[in-house]
Parts: sequence; structure tokens; C-alpha cells
Amino acid sequence: MKLLAWAFVAFILVLPVSITLAQSPRDAQRPGEQKPAATNPRDVLPEPAQDDLETIKIDTNLVTVPVIASSRIGHYITDLRKEEFKLSEDGVPQEIAFLATVNAPFYVVLMLDTSDSTRERLVQIQQAAIAFLSQLGPRDRVKIISFDDEVRDLNEFTSDKSVLGRAIEQTRTGKGTRVYDAVQTAFDALRPIQQRKAIVLFTDGVDWHSVSSTFESTVHDLDESGVIVYPIRFDTRAFTEQIARQQEAEQNGGPLPTSSVIRQPQSGTTPTTFPSDDPSPVPTRQRGPLPIIPPPSVIFGRGGVGNPRQTSPTDPFPDAGPQPSMRTNPNPGTIRERKTNDSLSAMLDNLYFMADSYLGTIADRSGGQVYRADTLGALPQAFAAIADEMRTQYLLGYYPINRDHDGAYRKIQVKTSRKDIAIRARPGYRARSAR
Repeated sequence: MKLLAWAFVAFILVLPVSITLAQSPRDAQRPGEQKPAATNPRDVLPEPAQDDLETIKIDTNLVTVPVIASSRIGHYITDLRKEEFKLSEDGVPQEIAFLATVNAPFYVVLMLDTSDSTRERLVQIQQAAIAFLSQLGPRDRVKIISFDDEVRDLNEFTSDKSVLGRAIEQTRTGKGTRVYDAVQTAFDALRPIQQRKAIVLFTDGVDWHSVSSTFESTVHDLDESGVIVYPIRFDTRAFTEQIARQQEAEQNGGPLPTSSVIRQPQSGTTPTTFPSDDPSPVPTRQRGPLPIIPPPSVIFGRGGVGNPRQTSPTDPFPDAGPQPSMRTNPNPGTIRERKTNDSLSAMLDNLYFMADSYLGTIADRSGGQVYRADTLGALPQAFAAIADEMRTQYLLGYYPINRDHDGAYRKIQVKTSRKDIAIRARPGYRARSAR
């Protein structure tokens, strides 16, 4: 019995030690060390301390401003410090709460227009997009969205290049183009993220299939988002006109147009995209498959496919700072020489003017740039230039002194105390409305 009692006592003494040794290393906690928070990447900021992070997550007044700094000869500057930046809102100096440096990870939405005009070139587009991924940092996270008459969100944000490559390779061409709906999907995905974030948008900019978003609504959301947008504008004008004239001839029962009717752009240039002085829409008859371009009633009127919307090419927010720069090759004389009864040409002029206006607007209002890839041979260079600039982007965050939720547009100015440095940032933002 005594032997049994001593054995029981020994077991009781050893038991706490064995329990301690059996603990998982993840459960063991050192003195003064907190367990890591949930690793949802959307809840993490690169620069602020944990206490600041909790404040940033709770306070919806936070405004983030992407900033690009360069020398007067165009070289990017990547070593600026927080105290070297000065920021004002409507002329009132603001205190900068945090600075995410150029080494902080990026969240990127890569958007690929897969409308019918890309059918013969989709493989080249996919290859250029995959090459773009290889130029991003190992911690950068990417989401792929493709769009035509549908918007396809192909993956969650990830840094796994194999997952992203498969997502790009599964893109397929379709009819139509829902640019506005696709851009809105990207904004929704990026809205909770307070790190550096960007949209790279490969498209001709032409929209007529969007059913829930408009030119105006996406620009409004852009003004609240803090995301920088880099559109890569590729030329589809000649191809679209060729297809449109074929459709027009088939619908009217006439012969297909000759090559002299289908105007080709001059080599190395972008076709003129300004509207005609006298657009004269004609009735159309839609039969069979959905056409690539809308009828004149959609372009010149307010009607859309399932969604009324304004089609004015002017800036819908006149209080919001500078007008977008029109990255076009204007040649009004060419348009005036066209036949006045060529309503198809007038319609396309208006359509592509709207497209250029939209891409210029979202780039300028976000602090980004429009890149041209009028031939697919220029696409890798455009992707490379964007990746190069993204590696140099700072992100400033501040809490505005003016905390009114009045929906007003407020102008931002960012400067640096370092001499001979040029700063590019979005010109302003739209305060949230009280809801």
C-alpha cells in the first residue's frame, strides 16, 4: 500500500510538467507578449503601431492619399520621410497621421477587358498580364477581374503567382463591355483596405452594357476611395467600325462595305475621337445576336441597356478641381470632311470620346496616369512602366480637421520640404455624406 501511495504522489508532481511540455508552441506565450491578431490582410497597416491601427480601423474619417515623388528630370524619389511632407485640405494645414513607405505591400486589382475586340489578341494580352505579375513584390497581393458583357471576379487577393497566372489564363472573350460595372466591383473589393492600393485597367474604355454603375457613380466612389488608377488604353476604333459596318450591312440587306469605307488610322497614331458637329442618329433594327456597339439611340440619348444614364462627355463634377486631360490625337478637320449622313461614324466618335474622357478622368482624379498601348507590342512596356511607378508610391494618411459629413469635394495639396522634388497626388476627395 505504501508503495502504491508513493507512486500516486509522484504522478501528481509530474503531471503539471507533462501538461506544460505538451502545449503547442503556438499556445505558449512569453511574458509581456500578445497573441497575434487575426491575419486578415485588410485589417493590417504597414506603418502605424497597433494602438494607431485600432484607431484607424474605427475612425471612418481617415483620408488616404497616394503620392508619387520625382526629380525634375523624372527620376523617382524613394527615400522621403514623413516629416518632409506637408499636406493641406482646402488651404488648411493637416497633421499627417502615418506614412506607408515605398517598401510597404500593395493591393492591386488587375482588370482585363475581354470584349470581342480582343478575341484575336487574347493570348498576347494574357502573356503581358502574367509578365506584369512577375514585376510586383513578393508581398504584393493581386486580384484579377475580367469583363465583357459579364464581370468576373476570378480570385481573392493573393501573392501566389501560380494562382494568379491560372486566373489570367482562364479569361475568355465575350460580347459587349461593362467597364463601369467592372470598375465598381474593383472599388468594392479595395474599399476596406487602408494600405497602398491600385487598379490597373486594360481597356479601350468603351461602355454600354453596364447595368448598375455609371460614369458619374464610379467617379463619385473614386473620390472617396483613395485608390490610384492606371488605365492602359488600347485602340479598337478601326476594328469596331469594321464590325459595325458589317452588322449595318447585314441588317439592311446591303453589300458589305469596301476597304475605302472602313477607314484605318495612320500608322503609329490613335484615331480621332472627338464627336461630329452634326450627329444624326438613324433608326436601327436589332435582330439576332447582341451587337458589339450600341445603336445611335443609346449613344445620343439617355437610354442604356437596362440602365438610363447620362452620356455627356463633360466632367459631371464641376466643383471637383481640374478637368481631365484628354489623352487623344485631336484632328477636327478629319471629322468635318466626313459625309454628314454618316451617322455610324458620328456615333463612334461620340462613343470613343466618352471612353477617353472616362479614362482620363479616373486617372487624373486618383493621381494616376493613362498609358497608351495602341498596338499590343506596346502593352508590356506599359505594364512595366506602371509596375516601376507602383514601387515608388508613398501613402499618406490623415484625419481632416473638417469632420463634416456633407458630401462636399475638398481639395488636397501635398508638398515636400526637400528642394527640386515634384509631387503628384490626387487633387482632392469627396467627404462622406451623412446617411
